[in-house]
Amino acid sequence: MLNLLPMDSAKELKKTMHIETSRLILRLFTEADAKVASYNSKILTIVHFMSDMVLETESDAVKWIHLLEAKCNDREPCRVLAIELKYDYAVIGLVGVAPKRELGGELEIIFSIADEHQNKSYATEAAKAIIWWAFEKAGQDVLSAIVKPENRASRRVIEKLGFVYVDTLTLSYDGEDCAFDYFRFYHTDYFPGPVWELQSLYKPEPMDAFFDVRAEGYNDHMLSGGGEEDYKKLGGFIPKTDKAIKILDIGCGTGIELDYILAQTPNAHVTCVDMSQGMLDLLLRNHPESHNRITVIVASYLNWEYPQDTFDLVVSSATMHHLWPEDKVKVYRKILSTLKPGGAYIESDFIVDTAHSEQYRRRYEIITAGLPEKAKAGEYHIDIPLTVDVQKELLEKAGFRIVEVLDENINRGNGAILRAASKAQW
Repeated sequence: MLNLLPMDSAKELKKTMHIETSRLILRLFTEADAKVASYNSKILTIVHFMSDMVLETESDAVKWIHLLEAKCNDREPCRVLAIELKYDYAVIGLVGVAPKRELGGELEIIFSIADEHQNKSYATEAAKAIIWWAFEKAGQDVLSAIVKPENRASRRVIEKLGFVYVDTLTLSYDGEDCAFDYFRFYHTDYFPGPVWELQSLYKPEPMDAFFDVRAEGYNDHMLSGGGEEDYKKLGGFIPKTDKAIKILDIGCGTGIELDYILAQTPNAHVTCVDMSQGMLDLLLRNHPESHNRITVIVASYLNWEYPQDTFDLVVSSATMHHLWPEDKVKVYRKILSTLKPGGAYIESDFIVDTAHSEQYRRRYEIITAGLPEKAKAGEYHIDIPLTVDVQKELLEKAGFRIVEVLDENINRGNGAILRAASKAQW
């Protein structure tokens, strides 16, 4: 492996972009890296799997470094960094994120390690650092990756990082149509630094304690970033009536949706069920003029005894995504049983695409495997959002005959409002 830079000179090259891991330094390329960059670009794996990145001469490498700088300056967030060993400052490869034209501009993660330094987990270590930067410093929500199916080494790294396979795409490469496996990785949790492990990201808390602690700031959190418009949308789907109907709000929290529900149904009585006493105390405090129209019950809506044929309408907002699919069906059956003939259920919740849902499923299994005993349904605050199609299937499985999607553009594109009923008119 070539190492063209004396140690003291290498230290002088540290610039604004500088990330350290236990064994590596990630930094911007400079002209002084041109010869080693050209050498590294001609390793067998690059030639075979990333031929568009081969730099035949040192001059080609200099041009590539300047082009890289220009492109990344114009296409934020975009960074392609040299991977440097801490112990001798040898540049052993590259890692970065950049918009991929063939993927519609999605941010792609790229990495390569010189042949003689492979099988030492350097690629994984460097990729974790750039993922941390992309998510926590550059504010990104998702990263993509494409890998040729036969590139098993890169695929192992991608899967170890937590990326989820989405599809196999046919893309133009070297003048031919080639198959690429397409993966995505979503920003589901906070990454504390460049060095992280999936298992350490997830810290489950008991459901009631989780919301008791966050009760005071809950409304501000939920209403920020377009959240208020989402609640207005939910309220707009509540049938307007002057009748003295009965409404059940499960997992009601601080009752943000109550203002919109009561505005549509001025003579309704609302029963609010939640396991957090702190949230229910705030609900009552925030609705002093409506105490005669509200009944609060401290209970888990999974275990609460639902009265038969009692409510005209059941509502839930931002709560069902804490349940495993089988547990959702059990709750949906209880909801169906508590509705009067002709009643309906309206749900506003966190909804994701198929790959994102799979990442949350894996996350759920990691969390529950780490608990002292298998968690009971709803015992811990763990997100397990599903796709809108699966949500519909679960409602139908529970016995609802009519299931419709009212809005698929809430929660900044990661949410939906659904309505379910036992018959067409309600």
